Amino acid sequence: MINEHVMRLTIALLLGAGCCAAVTNAAAASDAATGVSLVVPAYFDATANVAYWDSLTQAALKAPTTAILNPDSGPGTSEDPAFVAAVSQLRAAGGHVLGYVSTAYAKRPLSDIVADINRYVSFYAVDGFFIDEMTSDDQLSDIQFYQSIYNYVKGLKASYSVVANPGTNIPELYASLPTADRFVVFEDDATSYAAYRPMQWQASYSTNRFVHIVYNVGAAQMPGVVKSAKLHGAGGIFVTSLSGPNPYSALPSYWQSEVRVVSKH
Repeated sequence: MINEHVMRLTIALLLGAGCCAAVTNAAAASDAATGVSLVVPAYFDATANVAYWDSLTQAALKAPTTAILNPDSGPGTSEDPAFVAAVSQLRAAGGHVLGYVSTAYAKRPLSDIVADINRYVSFYAVDGFFIDEMTSDDQLSDIQFYQSIYNYVKGLKASYSVVANPGTNIPELYASLPTADRFVVFEDDATSYAAYRPMQWQASYSTNRFVHIVYNVGAAQMPGVVKSAKLHGAGGIFVTSLSGPNPYSALPSYWQSEVRVVSKH
């Protein structure tokens, strides 16, 4: 077990060294080569909702698919055999799995974040991490906070993917340092998405760096939302009909159609 002092020292050393800032994740590069990919917040249980995980596995055979694993608002305190099996099945089909990590908008202690990352590595065969609740301001201390997490992850394994979720547009410095390999630059409902416009600087970067997540989308709207995401420079997309406090508790009823639409882009 890594104690808090060692974890803080490791993070500080990685940040000071600018570790792995130029590393490009191999899985992300693969997605970029095939067009738009699915990035799915899979916030559902692997025992009670086996069918959803089976659907993700089937999707991975048709389109690049990344699932965000979230056993208990993080990795939980012990390995769950049902999630181990679900992760193994999805990855065997060519999918990727990211471990969900909360950061509370740079307010959560780095030692707690590192502990979550280490638990995922211990419990599950993840391909990287989904860094949720990222800040979107231009405060250097906040940007450095996320750079330190990025560098810690890359120090564990250079091929790990870091996908961060500010849920809105961000200053370019987040991408240029970088603080993540990919960013969710939109996470909101269909009404808000109609008015979304990307930041101008994003045009200088690979579309694979940007992900759009749109909820409360009707079945008839879904193909148009996927098309808009690509037009607005997103290389990753998830669209769902669900809404409410947790619109990611299940897959949308039109999931199979969404997979087909995405696979054509």
